[in-house]
Amino acid sequence: MRNDRIAAIARLQDGLVTRAQALCAGVTPAALRHALRPGGPWQRVSPGLYVTFTGPLGRIHRLRAAVLHAGEGSMITGSAACEMAGLLYLPASDGVVHVLVDMARQPASTDHVQVCRTSRLPTPVRWLDEQAVGDPGAVPPWWEEADVLAPTARPGEIPMAPVARAVLDTVRLSLSPTARDRGIRERLLRNTRALMCEAVQRRRCSVEDIVRELNAAPRAGTSLARQAVDDIAQGCRSAPECELRDVVRSSRTLPEPRWNRPLPGYGEVWPDACWKEARMVCEVDGKAWHGFGDAPEKTEERRAIYAQLGWIVVPVSPMRLRRDPAAVRRQLEAAYRAGLARRGAI
Repeated sequence: MRNDRIAAIARLQDGLVTRAQALCAGVTPAALRHALRPGGPWQRVSPGLYVTFTGPLGRIHRLRAAVLHAGEGSMITGSAACEMAGLLYLPASDGVVHVLVDMARQPASTDHVQVCRTSRLPTPVRWLDEQAVGDPGAVPPWWEEADVLAPTARPGEIPMAPVARAVLDTVRLSLSPTARDRGIRERLLRNTRALMCEAVQRRRCSVEDIVRELNAAPRAGTSLARQAVDDIAQGCRSAPECELRDVVRSSRTLPEPRWNRPLPGYGEVWPDACWKEARMVCEVDGKAWHGFGDAPEKTEERRAIYAQLGWIVVPVSPMRLRRDPAAVRRQLEAAYRAGLARRGAI
């Protein structure tokens, strides 16, 4: 089958076309059947959606298939969008791509595409898959002209929701507790905190972006996000730091510390938690930040600076925070009282 227009549309869409586009471009039903025959040059992705090459499909094709299925104006959200943004602390993938569409539209969901209708459709971000270069049928020359049958499609580009929206949709769609089991809720809260903290820490979005999304979103399915955003607004930048804040807030002795702010009098050091009045800091020593590369040497150098300046340092591991928070609280309280006593504050 030779049809220059459908070939151009396929180049715009990373090698994919819909049945409606093919028919409007002049491809006959008989020609479609011939192209899709066993051993033919095309493959059927889902009813009414085809790839115009043979061989395996890559990530770009699965994402393109999702937005083509949902229709013009749709965009990727949820964990797939978070992955597109380079975030790592994501729920285990079940192969389903979540797609936002306007409330007025009603495309059906499939086994691999979950359509999410919304009255708050955001302006999409245009995500470029640089890894798609060289993929069969995926990325043609960048100057490929648009077609009225694919007005917003550009090769290698997929519309995705802004990161703050994608993060909250991930929490709502994939991390909301379906049972009242305390252990399950604690695990999901930890995952929620990890994802939201990572998005802010890696500057994919700001705390203010997340707060705006939360204020505009329905409350259903966002209880964990609302709990986590308070920790992040205070300055916590990891799930273990949020859990340390849980320990602090359970104490009648410890006031709220300064979170991730410069050490008073020494702006080059930023402790996880700092109690200025007791000259005491607490650092969460997790392997993710302290156990690889030159991190151990930097930690050692920072601890030496604390000692030189006369600060009490209480290190705590994420595992100990989770296994014995009461013991961590007692140690922090004892160190805090010692720090106050040393300074004559009590």
